Amino acid sequence: MPVLPKPVLFMAPMVDLSHVAYRELIRGFGGCDLFYSEMLNSRIVPVEPPQTSMYLRWTRSDDLIFQLLGNDPDKMSAAAAILDGFGPWGIDVNMGCWLKKVTCHGWGAALMKDVGAAQKVFSSVRRSTQKSVSAKIRIGFQAEMSYMLDFASMLEDEGADFIVLHARTVADGMTRKARWEYIGALKDRLSIPVIGNGDISSPKDALDMMRLTGCDGVMVGRSALSRPWIFRDIKALLRSQEPEPTPDLIDVIRRLHTLLAEHFPEDVALKRFKTASVWLAQNLSFGHYLVKQLGRVKTMNDAMVCLTTCFDRGIC
Repeated sequence: MPVLPKPVLFMAPMVDLSHVAYRELIRGFGGCDLFYSEMLNSRIVPVEPPQTSMYLRWTRSDDLIFQLLGNDPDKMSAAAAILDGFGPWGIDVNMGCWLKKVTCHGWGAALMKDVGAAQKVFSSVRRSTQKSVSAKIRIGFQAEMSYMLDFASMLEDEGADFIVLHARTVADGMTRKARWEYIGALKDRLSIPVIGNGDISSPKDALDMMRLTGCDGVMVGRSALSRPWIFRDIKALLRSQEPEPTPDLIDVIRRLHTLLAEHFPEDVALKRFKTASVWLAQNLSFGHYLVKQLGRVKTMNDAMVCLTTCFDRGIC
């Protein structure tokens, strides 16, 4: 069983964003310790050929954790066994996605409503692999400390190797300030590693979370999309070193464009490039203009021309 480095840095799972191209972009800046895949539907994994899947793409899997979504123990077990064969670092059970299109099926955070069902789902995955098995959870549907702690203790008893806590409730969505005190309470309760997630917007935030909660590492999501070099800067701060200069943003966006074109068909690459541009453009004074212009292009080549034109004119 692999052992987590401490402190450990994760890139969060994000639909249409935590894909192979973004992972390679972040690796180019020194990377994090472990990456999460996009969430993988347990009903689809057993029937989708890996050769054609848009989600089962990687350049290496030894630092990759596949995140599995579902609520049927048999389907989760079958999917986990297949994913195990791809040689990942580990498999994670999604118990934290708060979106209605997920929870309406009883998946994601909906599992936190039913401890018995969640127990069966998690144990079915645990039995299907010798790799690390974890769960990413939220506080719950309500801000009930005792319920969250008991739920996490159940996961530990079922063999979880670590737990990631996004310190918001389902109702909070992504809006309310993350409640880091729940991360600290979970760390005090469990003997397995606890990873904190929520409101890490800077390297200082990452260190503050670890200092204030005692957590064993942090998971960064949205800030890793807008600043793919954030893990490099967190590592520098952990070593009490000055961070390297901020990279030239047009070079970063061009690199992602190249990586997307290498790993995906034209239509998928363009869609994901437009999605990523929303995040990367946050570094620009008039990034909304760039996003609007890119939204109109029809090909990856047109996207590159648009990008270059905007930067050359200095309107970004």
